[in-house]
Amino acid sequence: MSGLICYYSGSGNTKLACEAIAARTNAIDFELFDIVCNGMPEPDEYHLVGFAAWADFLDPPQRMRAFLESLPRQSHVPAFVFNTFGSFSGKTLATLDRWVRARGFHVVAGHSLHTPENYPPMINRGLGFKDSPNKKELAAFEAFIAQLDGLAKSLAAGETAPVRQIGLSRFMPAFSRTHSRKSMGEKFVDENACTECGVCRDRCPYGTIELSPKPIFNQAKCYGCWACYHHCPTQAIFTKKIKEVAQYAHPNDLLRKKLSG
Repeated sequence: MSGLICYYSGSGNTKLACEAIAARTNAIDFELFDIVCNGMPEPDEYHLVGFAAWADFLDPPQRMRAFLESLPRQSHVPAFVFNTFGSFSGKTLATLDRWVRARGFHVVAGHSLHTPENYPPMINRGLGFKDSPNKKELAAFEAFIAQLDGLAKSLAAGETAPVRQIGLSRFMPAFSRTHSRKSMGEKFVDENACTECGVCRDRCPYGTIELSPKPIFNQAKCYGCWACYHHCPTQAIFTKKIKEVAQYAHPNDLLRKKLSG
């Protein structure tokens, strides 16, 4: 059977988790699809489609919403939803479930995985959760992978997987999709440190950065994902809140070790 996981990963945690899902499911061959870099997929060509993102102020990022809204409506293609989170998952899974169902997918499973925090202000406060996931959370993730494997076997046998209500959204605050932009605030460049390499421009998932020759930020289009800050190789980008600390450009070694097992 063929499967597809469409993911948006800012600093690599979500991608790493999706790689673990693909590596440890035996009944289905998952292809990974980066929604920022790979254009548009053909979901109806697959037996099971996953949608994965990270928690952005208790909801999925705007980049995932825009991607889903650009997909043509489907006719009950089986799907699952998945998210990673640092401090709180909030409504992320429930909202992602709603967005995916709105495009005509038949959502059959979902899971949220606690991973190290990648939000610089939280890391700077000592709330980086660098040891996450713990044993219980890792066991739950393994159980989710086993669930997907079982669903794939059922679909291969011609069975119809039951629709499931994914996630809880009651009592959770609703943030606007521009809240992260406001929280990050204005971005600045240390011109002495900047090498004009273009990494920030290339890593921005919203296309808000130009080089002239130093980075120029379009604040009106920014969604505060911190990709430019995390991936700047010389730590030249900073805000009024954070400078030269709490970068999280890649999954830490402990997370890689835990998810590789």
